[in-house]
Amino acid sequence: MSRVSVIIPAHNAAPFLEQTIESVLGQTYRDWEIIAVDDGSSDGTWELLQAMGPCVRSFRRERAGGPAVARNLALEHATGELVAFLDADDLLLPRYLESQLAYYEAAIRGQGAFRGRAGLQRGDRARIDRGEGAVGLVTCDARILIDEQYAPYTHLQRIPDRYAPITLERVLRRNPIYGACLVPLTVGEAVGWFDPELFGTEDFGLWIKILEAGYRAVLNEEVLAVYRRTAGSVSSNLASQAVNNRRAYALALGRGRLSSRQRRVARRAVRYNHAMEEVALLRFRGAREQRLSLRRLRNVPLLVSVALGNPRMWPDWLALLRSGQAKDAAELRAHR
Repeated sequence: MSRVSVIIPAHNAAPFLEQTIESVLGQTYRDWEIIAVDDGSSDGTWELLQAMGPCVRSFRRERAGGPAVARNLALEHATGELVAFLDADDLLLPRYLESQLAYYEAAIRGQGAFRGRAGLQRGDRARIDRGEGAVGLVTCDARILIDEQYAPYTHLQRIPDRYAPITLERVLRRNPIYGACLVPLTVGEAVGWFDPELFGTEDFGLWIKILEAGYRAVLNEEVLAVYRRTAGSVSSNLASQAVNNRRAYALALGRGRLSSRQRRVARRAVRYNHAMEEVALLRFRGAREQRLSLRRLRNVPLLVSVALGNPRMWPDWLALLRSGQAKDAAELRAHR
């Protein structure tokens, strides 16, 4: 039995998976296990996992069910006290486990020595002293790798108020949590781990459930991972992301645990993501969408309403409509 179970879902991940696993093997902290699930791959993913030998406990699904399903299958076999999530194309830097565990242990002792600028607030310390607000997740910062070139910013550097406490309302407004989090196994089991109906936003859905249940998110400001992105997302990805964001908010609203203020935030997010889906489809519509263009005109009032209420998103929308590329791709080119 290991202290930490590293969970890796993999679908057609052969080009990156060996490097990803090597990043775990190179950790300065050694008490871990790797559990990987091949989610119906058609490339050499399964053969690569088998070739890794006993350092990887691997399982296989004949048909792809999505990352949430693959992660839940891996979690059924996890033996660690804590779970670390790692996508099959991302990387952990060598001190990831060592540093994340230090923050976790400091947090459960009610100490702020490792929290840097995000130090414990007076009210947080009082709640910890009373035994409330158990640690639900530890997140960190990450470098962003876009088409084999590192971005000139990190994950957190793109987020306003990056060092503010991570509350449920803040996550509902704009999720600051990078996916390679450390989560106690008992916490994930208590909230039901990942929702299978979410695809690509399943981790966002889990963070919401953890915070809904009253657990606390701990921020480790250190850059400890590499988040790989592909420049210039196509419409199917952008539209799908918006659809799954809406599903995550709808699930949160359906559980009925949000405050009235949090419900208002979630409903606005549902409207925004509906509008984002429409913008993506307008930019990348194919033959079928061309035939449906007139029907989509009925959504113009929604687009106008959401655009007026979200002026900070205008540059993203304009960049998408003009070039068909995600904003980070344009920023990366500008720094070359």
